[in-house]
Amino acid sequence: MRRGAWHQCGDRSQKLVEEQLEQKAGVGVIISPRDLSRKNAIAYAERYRALGAELLLDHQYYVPDFTNDRFDSYPISRFRKGVSSLNKISDQDLTDFRNELRIDHEELKADAVIAPAVVYEAGRADIVRLNARLFAAAKHVANDLKLPIYATVVLGRSVTASDQTLQTMLSQATALSCDGWYFGFEFEDERLPSVRETVRRCCVAGLTLACTGKPVLHAYAGPMGLLSFGFGATGVAIGHSQNLWKFTRDRWIATASQGGGGDAPARFFSNALWGTIIYPDETSQLPAAIRNQVLTPSPFSGPAASNLPWARWDSGKHLIYMLAKQVSTMAVEKDPRKNAKTAIAILDKATSLHAAIQQSNVFLADNTNAYQASWKAALEDLLRDNQGDFDFFDLMS
Repeated sequence: MRRGAWHQCGDRSQKLVEEQLEQKAGVGVIISPRDLSRKNAIAYAERYRALGAELLLDHQYYVPDFTNDRFDSYPISRFRKGVSSLNKISDQDLTDFRNELRIDHEELKADAVIAPAVVYEAGRADIVRLNARLFAAAKHVANDLKLPIYATVVLGRSVTASDQTLQTMLSQATALSCDGWYFGFEFEDERLPSVRETVRRCCVAGLTLACTGKPVLHAYAGPMGLLSFGFGATGVAIGHSQNLWKFTRDRWIATASQGGGGDAPARFFSNALWGTIIYPDETSQLPAAIRNQVLTPSPFSGPAASNLPWARWDSGKHLIYMLAKQVSTMAVEKDPRKNAKTAIAILDKATSLHAAIQQSNVFLADNTNAYQASWKAALEDLLRDNQGDFDFFDLMS
């Protein structure tokens, strides 16, 4: 697994990801069948590979009975059924499932196999058994293709509600004999996670997986990817839209409209704030000294840095570039404790800058200052309370 930023593909991500790779932003791409037909996935995979990226295919069995037209273009999707039906999958069907998985990975020329898996839930031994069977099928494919196998560990809210349920599930999931972890953590429904204790549990879960000595790819990390290397992750998956900023099952629940945003103004992602600010409505209100700190530039931010009109779509490109560059900078450091301290320093400065903005009587929308202090405290808790885990990680590295 390459160390650095991975592009988590979502709705209309494909060209955006190509542009990022052309700017040397990111080391890999995670193809999303929900948002890209099989034919187009094969075509884009070739283009990404030509730009030096590694490729992974996430078949997204989190909500296994969800499907759409793009999913249906992958023959393996005939096995998308509810958990109760999948629990009864026959050995012959599992063999057919395995064959389809092999064909997809061969044709996309993937660099590893992500084992399909349902979201883990507390007290659901049937899901643990089902995920083990799906993993065994995927490992067979990985062995045939001589590729690494990554076990998918996506922890549902019933698991993440307490330290006890979290550790119980992790002890079961880590029994899988894999070459790496594809890790997701389901948070409550908010723009970005802001509850200190829940963020701490996410970091503990990631550190627990990293302490197996195998690489961890933090899926659906988004801006929270600032914390990922601090708990021992190897890869950080980032995406442009808010439903890629954390794992949420809502992405796989059919709604009347999967779009959104309309004529909403652009949000400028600022490394200094480690958050977004509405452009130009809010940026124009800032005192010049603060505005100069907030408007951190990128190859996609030229007009905004000059107070010229700026498209909302370009703001997504800017966000991804800024996240990828910060992740790439931190990826050079292999010590998770040092990366945690780096993230703490960034969040501390961001909190101070938000305070200065409020003192200038500018009050930002989107609760964009609601999480930085919590993330900083969660990392401080992790460093204080999990010293033994960090010591063990050092031994395993």
